[in-house]
Amino acid sequence: MTTAPEPNWTDQTIWTGDNLDIMRGMNSATVDLIYLDPPFNSNANYAAPIGSEAAGAEFKDTWGLNDINLAWHGLIKHEHPGLYDMLLATQKIHGDSMMSYLIYMAPRIMEMHRLLKPTGSIYLHCDPTASHYLKLIMDAVFGRNNFRREIVWSNEDSSGFKSKAQNWIRGHDSVLYYCKSLKSTFFNKQYLPLAERTIRRYDKEDEKGKFKIYKPKNGPERKVYLNEARGRSMSDVWTDIPSFQTVNNTGEMTGYPTQKPLALVERIIIASSNPDDTVLDPFCGCATACIAASKLNRQWVGIDISPLAADLVKSRMHDELGLFFQGTHREDIPTRTDLGDIPNYKSPENKKLLYGEQGGFCNACGHHFQPQNLTFDHIIPRSRGGTSHISNLQLLCGSCNSTKGDRPQEFLLARLLDKGYVKHAVENGHSSG
Repeated sequence: MTTAPEPNWTDQTIWTGDNLDIMRGMNSATVDLIYLDPPFNSNANYAAPIGSEAAGAEFKDTWGLNDINLAWHGLIKHEHPGLYDMLLATQKIHGDSMMSYLIYMAPRIMEMHRLLKPTGSIYLHCDPTASHYLKLIMDAVFGRNNFRREIVWSNEDSSGFKSKAQNWIRGHDSVLYYCKSLKSTFFNKQYLPLAERTIRRYDKEDEKGKFKIYKPKNGPERKVYLNEARGRSMSDVWTDIPSFQTVNNTGEMTGYPTQKPLALVERIIIASSNPDDTVLDPFCGCATACIAASKLNRQWVGIDISPLAADLVKSRMHDELGLFFQGTHREDIPTRTDLGDIPNYKSPENKKLLYGEQGGFCNACGHHFQPQNLTFDHIIPRSRGGTSHISNLQLLCGSCNSTKGDRPQEFLLARLLDKGYVKHAVENGHSSG
């Protein structure tokens, strides 16, 4: 029986840094639930107001295509050819900005798939700007059969009365829900509260509580207790959780530009995890998922590029939950411990295997060399979450290895593209062939 991998971090860890690098260093199949509220490619700039708890938090949700993006596109081709073709089509349909945004999202979603347990689920929060394109990425990475629902969160507010737009007023976000495996996914069905008129029917009471008499067509009548009754099963259209623009007296407002209500994330956590399960938010920003997980007795890990996220976790835990942060704030890249014993990566066996896989060609510029003229290289540097496992190794000529240094493969390919040493990455993947 195979032992399940253990996390290589402790509960309540908040990381500051690029979530791609950090996720690459996390052990596989160690997360039960992922909730992410990433940038939406809204072509807007966001900043928290001065004086708010999140003052200083800002980001530009604008994207442009460059050589790094094109090199990433080439790298994606080798793991998900269908996804590669979809991204290329996106550029033709929607232009460079959308393609750049999706190239940013794709490798991160690929890492999230690796991190989920077989029973795990993922909820991707987005809006109509890119939701249809993100769904295609999710279909490619998770499998279209593992798509469960598109949840429509009605977040309409009073701004519709003031809008001058000659159009329908947008009143919802989308949350794309996927599982890792249909056969083993966990889901705790949710129910709406009973309507007041239904509650009034429970007009009798005994030592067990309020009840009503149920008289079936066939069989004896029986007592039905209010504390055992369930409301209507919840659908994928959520209209009962208002946005902060409608209700801002909940005590949870931080001023963070794209903050979501705690109740929204709580519903997701309750539905798709159990107490003591691990929740990951790779874009944790204002820390809502971390706070919701703590409140519901789940373990959690959060990642954000801004150090303010760690401060918000600490302050919100104290102010909203009455708890002191007992976790860890890290800025390092974790080292995976789930790959077993890894031999010296410069072993002759590895070189022989890699030389055969690459056909004797440098894995960047594409020129053919004898084995002794090709050097070992980590595709993803160890300083960015890469390992010395053979799946993360390649052979490069001395010139390419020197150019790349301790940087990711996409940096090298972008440099080679810029100098004209290899053809366009979009057309040819990650080598000139």
